[in-house]
Amino acid sequence: MSRIDGGNRPSSPKGPAHERASAPEQRPASGTATQGTKGVQAHRTVQTFQGRSDFEPDRRPAQRGVTAPPPDATAIAGADAELELLSEFPDQADAQGGLASAMLHAHANEPASQARIVERLKQDGRLESLFGEVFREGNPYVEQPHRNAVVRALGTAMARGTVTSDDLRAFARGAYAQEWRQIGTELTTPRPLTEKP
Repeated sequence: MSRIDGGNRPSSPKGPAHERASAPEQRPASGTATQGTKGVQAHRTVQTFQGRSDFEPDRRPAQRGVTAPPPDATAIAGADAELELLSEFPDQADAQGGLASAMLHAHANEPASQARIVERLKQDGRLESLFGEVFREGNPYVEQPHRNAVVRALGTAMARGTVTSDDLRAFARGAYAQEWRQIGTELTTPRPLTEKP
């Protein structure tokens, strides 16, 4: 007969049967193992404690009904922050135009932030010069997708009333007349059937 506890005594007991029956009570190793298991369980309970009783409701701030700002508000705030980057190039209209058009391209799927960029540039009086610089031939800071983004953003701004056809006519008579005529032509060109209006 073999022993389960793996003690030092031989596997065949030499004493009477009643001594063998009381053997589990005399084993201190078994009681120590049970206490060790209870200690581990108690330790796990402390580790998972979240600062509240199981009978209390969850008190985390996210569960109190605090809502995240709407996506448009987040996009508009991001656009406002990005527009501050233009001040890093105070004397370089071509670099500012390239940066503004790159912003519009980056926000291609966020019409609210695109409209915000156009609106802020118009309020600051920089819309005519910066978008003129975007379409100026040979501007090293502008790529074709950036120009497309400017045209789309202006189309959205006109649909919202931020930019009017009177503004376009005035810009087409200003310092960037040729560039704004090109912008006007691209605005009136029908879009391909694959694009949504």
